Amino acid sequence: MKTAVRGKTRKAQAKAKLAKPARPRQTAQRPAVMKDLEKFRARLLTERERLEAELQEIENRTARVSESERANELSAYEDHPADLASETFEREKDLAIGESVESLLNQVLIALEKVDRGTYGICDACNRPIKKARLEALPFATLCLECQDRIER
Repeated sequence: MKTAVRGKTRKAQAKAKLAKPARPRQTAQRPAVMKDLEKFRARLLTERERLEAELQEIENRTARVSESERANELSAYEDHPADLASETFEREKDLAIGESVESLLNQVLIALEKVDRGTYGICDACNRPIKKARLEALPFATLCLECQDRIER
């Protein structure tokens, strides 16, 4: 026999609980981050703009190097091996820096999505709030300090 509680059976209540999306836990730390949410959003947007400009600069520099290489290929003058090595080093350095900037940009974009979804400031690993001081230092942090330490070890 099914027991009715507040007009629904226990089975229906259990089914309704499963259908509801999980909400982040509410703790004393969570409201502190929520009241500064617009400040964090503004910092993330500023960082996104900075990273996009840096990435564009790297891409422009790489394009200029490629154009000069094409011009050198048409010339009969051979570059000195040391010059070629320097150019190769600079190109590889730009590529490495570009990958790093892209990675940071992706982290910032993920943090902005979390702001929009209402999950900003919640650790991806343990679902506990990330301390405000950590978010102040690293606004795109997705892990609390304890989980980050665990992963790094």
